[in-house]
Amino acid sequence: MAIRLTLVLFLLLAGLPGSAQLWQPVKPLPADYLLWSPTRRLKASDFEMKLRPQNNLNQSLASFGLQMNGSNMDLLSKQANHMVQNYFHRSGSYIDSTDSAEVARHLLYMQTQWDIYEVSARRLRQQLRASAKKIILVGKPDVNDLFRAAHEEGNRRTVQYADETKYGLFLDKQQEWERQLAAELAELAAFATAF
Repeated sequence: MAIRLTLVLFLLLAGLPGSAQLWQPVKPLPADYLLWSPTRRLKASDFEMKLRPQNNLNQSLASFGLQMNGSNMDLLSKQANHMVQNYFHRSGSYIDSTDSAEVARHLLYMQTQWDIYEVSARRLRQQLRASAKKIILVGKPDVNDLFRAAHEEGNRRTVQYADETKYGLFLDKQQEWERQLAAELAELAAFATAF
């Protein structure tokens, strides 16, 4: 019995080869990145990509991403939600400000995309928390597969959103998406990061 207990503790602390050494220790993002927040919305000044003069760009572009870091033992801690981060990359994003009346629409469109990725991040956190013991002890499900699926789902939904709202131009559809995302974020509130 003591040998089994020692073996289980060793596996929990050291992890299984190929399954447990998942991420790097949690560290803050560089200042060039913003983490998603329920209270801080995107502003025009957040878009810092330097463009060459007289460029041919007539659209806005936002760079969003999900990343995971920490250790598999963090899955069992109160900090588990912080292992998955949903970020906006400032210098990888620009906003078309040639028509100042359109800037607010572009910002709302980009913010809605970021909200879609937050739903994906929360669903990933939910899956990781639900599977934590199996991930630690057995290495299944594969964390990389869960991450990839969450990222692909976010991408698929942003394309669906762009199509259904014509990049935010169909205001009735835009409002439907905003309501739907607000409901999903509220439903997944237990998997939000604390600010």
